[in-house]
Amino acid sequence: MNTTPEVAAEVLKTFLETPFRSPCPASGSNPWPDEIDQFLENSVTEMSKIGTLVPESENGGKGESGNCNLCSLVKDREFKPVEIMPGGSMTIVRESPTSAFVKFTAGSVEPAHHHTFGHDLVVLKGSKKVWNLSKGKKYDLGVGDYLFTPAGDVHRVKYLEDTEFFLKWEGQWDLTFDEDHAAANAAIDKEKGS
Repeated sequence: MNTTPEVAAEVLKTFLETPFRSPCPASGSNPWPDEIDQFLENSVTEMSKIGTLVPESENGGKGESGNCNLCSLVKDREFKPVEIMPGGSMTIVRESPTSAFVKFTAGSVEPAHHHTFGHDLVVLKGSKKVWNLSKGKKYDLGVGDYLFTPAGDVHRVKYLEDTEFFLKWEGQWDLTFDEDHAAANAAIDKEKGS
């Protein structure tokens, strides 16, 4: 309300013409450290490799997932079964905000449920189908796909193959079921028959 159209146009022009790369005014016109420069240079191409298997011959003997930094974090971690979700297991990486790696075996189903927190996920391996019942939407997710589910949204999940994903949420873990496994499987079978 206090910015004239001329000043706003100048601010926008300056913003659009300022290079994101260093040196730039944001870095005090100094070059960024090598690790930041390399991160910005490589992060987009590395994100596209999440979950892909790279032969040892192509990555200096680091193993099949050696080129994927996110996948390397999960390697050799101990997964604990999620008792209320048969076929699922999880390893917590960080608490509050919480992040975890989660695995489900092919054919597993998460009955309709909701949380008091929203959560982000990125599929690292496999594929899954998510029904956001609150919004009436379906998502087919595969390697590299991202999905945000808002707090309170009721959702059901079917794992089409052995699947691993990275999950992040704010606060303490909670889960409220809105149906049981039998009802979830019946709803999925009914949709298949339609």
